Amino acid sequence: MNRLRIKFPQDFLIAPMSYLLSEDFELFQYERERDPTALWILKPVASSCGRGIKIVQAHTKINKREGILACKYIANPHLINGLKYDLRVYVLVTSFNPLKIYVYTDGLVRFATEKYSNDPNQLSKKFIHLTNFSVNKKSSKFVKNIDSRGRPAAGAASNTAGEDSANEDDGTQSSKWDFTMLKRAFAK
Repeated sequence: MNRLRIKFPQDFLIAPMSYLLSEDFELFQYERERDPTALWILKPVASSCGRGIKIVQAHTKINKREGILACKYIANPHLINGLKYDLRVYVLVTSFNPLKIYVYTDGLVRFATEKYSNDPNQLSKKFIHLTNFSVNKKSSKFVKNIDSRGRPAAGAASNTAGEDSANEDDGTQSSKWDFTMLKRAFAK
């Protein structure tokens, strides 16, 4: 993506600059020096479920290591109800030549479970900065979307975390939405 961004700068501003530390360490260090106020998110490339993810400042010592992806952290993300969120979009690629892609009409909106803050003292708090379901289901503030009978709420993304609490509202306080709920929130 970085190579395409260099070649077509206006067309590839859809994602922050990223660096594979084992290959791009010098470029990464240069960018950190150039923008000393930036925050960076470090992700192990061979991990999942939020394991090993860290958010660091420009002055944080980082060693050149295999298997770490560094991305400029979006310090002012769009928020819903003060919470950071991401979109899980499902696609099916049936052919690469010619390229044929089907995009499923629904997807998931996954929320962090604590109000967003980019305060340097809050950077290690995963419930603020990560939207991974496997991380946030452990939060005391995680809200499962179920109806009063303990079933997935209508129009809400199903959730298999196994909590007992019932949420009888319209699902807008839940920690996971479907795209229909997102469209309703944006329409308000």
